[in-house]
Formats: sequence, C-alpha cells, structure tokens
Amino acid sequence: MMKPTVRNLLLLTAIALAACARKVDLPQLYPVPDASLVAETGKPVRLSQMKGNVTVYDFIYTSCGTTCPIMTEQMRQLTQKIDKDDPVRFVSISVDPVHDTPERLAAYAAKFRNDPRWTFLTGDRVAILRLSVEGFKLAASSPEPGNEQALHSTKFAIADKGGMIREYYGSTDGDAADHVARTVKQLLRE
Repeated sequence: MMKPTVRNLLLLTAIALAACARKVDLPQLYPVPDASLVAETGKPVRLSQMKGNVTVYDFIYTSCGTTCPIMTEQMRQLTQKIDKDDPVRFVSISVDPVHDTPERLAAYAAKFRNDPRWTFLTGDRVAILRLSVEGFKLAASSPEPGNEQALHSTKFAIADKGGMIREYYGSTDGDAADHVARTVKQLLRE
C-alpha cells in the first residue's frame, strides 16, 4: 500500500475537483460588442461593464404595443427566478432611441423594473441598430416617419461572465423565464 504524500493528495484533490466541475454544453457564439450607451439614469454605460456577470439582453422600445410588453413581463419573471446575490445583470436596450430618452426609460423602468440589476439603455440610433444587427446578430430597425413600429428581435441573448453570447431564446415563448433561468444558472457554474 502506498503511503499518501502531500503531492499525491494534491493530485487526487485536483482530479476530484475537475470531475466535479460542470462543463456547460452551450456554444460560444459571439462576443458582446463593447458599445457605449446611456442608462435610464442618464449615465454612460459600456457593455464591457457587464463582464463578470452572466447577462441577459433584450431589445425593446417603450411605445411598443405588441411583443415588448410580453418581453418585459418575461424579464420581470426571470429576475424573480435568479438569486438576488448571483452575479447576473438584465439589460433592455431600446431600438427607438429617438423617443426613448433616458427620462422616458426611467419612467418605464419605474413602472416595470423589479430588480436593481435590471438596466434600461438608449443611445445613438445608428449605433444601436448596428449593435443589434452586427453585434448581437438580431434583426432591428427604428421606426420610420409615418410608421411608428420598430422591427426588433423577440429573443433574449444570454452572455456568460466573459461577455460571450452563449444562447438565444424566444422571449415570447411561454417557458422563456424558466428556460433562461436554467441557462443562467448553468453559466453561473462555469
């Protein structure tokens, strides 16, 4: 019988820890671009500030009367499924920054936000459209004169702590909050 040495014990501990570590089976899709936007507080926010947190993103606008209320409600439900001490952020970005000023987003946040980790962002119209389409790989367009509806994706984009998008999920799917909560919890274990 071998006498346990410190080296052998450390080796066994390392093997045991590696076996216990959970590898998340989600692909690394795209890095979240480091865009500079403006929060509902009027303060500048860089998306790189979200690193260190699992982050759930969506693209909405406050005057939307179709999918955005569903998306916002799903985000509200999702925030309730994540432990308040977990390093998780929730970010809603307006695709209608002409109308969604920080003040308007603050009023919207006051009405719907139920978690201080949930941020509402606006900014330059062209930058936001580019961010959605080129960065997040999601459809988007701002309302055009005479047409008050903006085109935007109804998907949540879930990014890991390193700022890599790992999954998209339809925010209007009935199980969205439950599904995204499971994904968030998986990514927290990485």
